[in-house]
Amino acid sequence: MSELSSGPARAPSDILYDLADGVATITLNRPEKLNALTPQMLTDFFAAVARAGSDPDAKVILITGAGRSFSAGLDLGIIGTGGGGRVETHPETAPQWGDDIGPKLAPYYSGGWPVLITCRKPTIAAVNGPAFGWGFILALHCDIRFAAQSALFNATFARIGVPGEKGSAWLLTRLIGQARAMDLLYTARRFDGAEAKALGLVNDTFADDELLAHAKAYARNIATFSAPRSLAAMKAQVWTALDEDYSTAFAAADHEQDQATKTEDFREAFTSYREKRAPLFTGR
Repeated sequence: MSELSSGPARAPSDILYDLADGVATITLNRPEKLNALTPQMLTDFFAAVARAGSDPDAKVILITGAGRSFSAGLDLGIIGTGGGGRVETHPETAPQWGDDIGPKLAPYYSGGWPVLITCRKPTIAAVNGPAFGWGFILALHCDIRFAAQSALFNATFARIGVPGEKGSAWLLTRLIGQARAMDLLYTARRFDGAEAKALGLVNDTFADDELLAHAKAYARNIATFSAPRSLAAMKAQVWTALDEDYSTAFAAADHEQDQATKTEDFREAFTSYREKRAPLFTGR
């Protein structure tokens, strides 16, 4: 397992990166702070997703948290609310952004989020504990979510006077429908993994000590038996599905199928089936 960092040498990275069996596992690594997110942490996280996205050996991206939390959200110990509602830095711990904090935060807190969707590899969140605020949003950006029985979720935004941040209202509406999305956003209440499963927000729940093993096995199965080009095409299809009419989606699928039948992976799929072995997909 490697650490991601940039710039001068510093403390061990808050983001861990491991690649094994075609699965790139990215771990939020501030367990003593419940994996609360900082600017550097987000910068490193987005870099880790981009790294996996460009690595042909990484077929699937698995995201989880170290310790007993997925992510408690934005680290308010670094960026807090000052007098008159003005957002301030804490100079002893934070970069020196000065008074014009909003635009200067954007590269850290806005610019990287779409990489989870635009990266054409499956992303799986193994939510091993609380996923609050921006930690909740991070899980929403993944394609598939599994949760531990102890997991808790919370769209905190209404209680701190902000809208549904970072596309969360858009994502929630797509995932669970308008009425349920509004319930979670309006009340900002906490709910557990069992309710998240009932809402359709997570695919399944597992005992705490079984979650990561299941998520890794699931990811390895995709990495082993699913063609990378098919995964990329299907991810694009699903994410755009609700914004296209049927005829457009049908035509796009036909075009993609025509292209796929010309690839080495298409031939390998049938060859491995006849030979009764796992396919050796190359992405070509």
